[in-house]
Amino acid sequence: MKIHVKIQNTTYEVKIGDLNARPIQACVDGETFEVWPEEIAHPPSPSQIAPIESNPVVSQANPEAPNEQSENGNNDISAPIPGVIIEISVKTGDKVTYGQELCILEAMKMKNSIRANREGIVQEILVSNGDQVRHGQLLIRLQDR
Repeated sequence: MKIHVKIQNTTYEVKIGDLNARPIQACVDGETFEVWPEEIAHPPSPSQIAPIESNPVVSQANPEAPNEQSENGNNDISAPIPGVIIEISVKTGDKVTYGQELCILEAMKMKNSIRANREGIVQEILVSNGDQVRHGQLLIRLQDR
């Protein structure tokens, strides 16, 4: 699906992938992002879809690059882009589910929700609020339930 979104007098061309997939792939002016929308009981019909807000929570994706998380045995959550950790939503020992928000990384004035890539228990949190992180840096380590 292709739509045009206007934010503060700037129009962006947005190509949206499969709406039933998680995460949803969205391409904005040639740059690809992974979007984790909030889950609802029943998906909306096309006429019920609201305009995109001006500050969505997204994670930047590079489809050509290997997934850092899967390379590390699926136990490690790494930073998809460089930025600053502005919120940590879990603590050591918490049980997490696939897609659950673990922390928020801010990059270029955009909040990126970092989510669990599998179910598990938070074994170790390697960052704190306010930490500057680099691409691929280990943020959180999960262990099997």
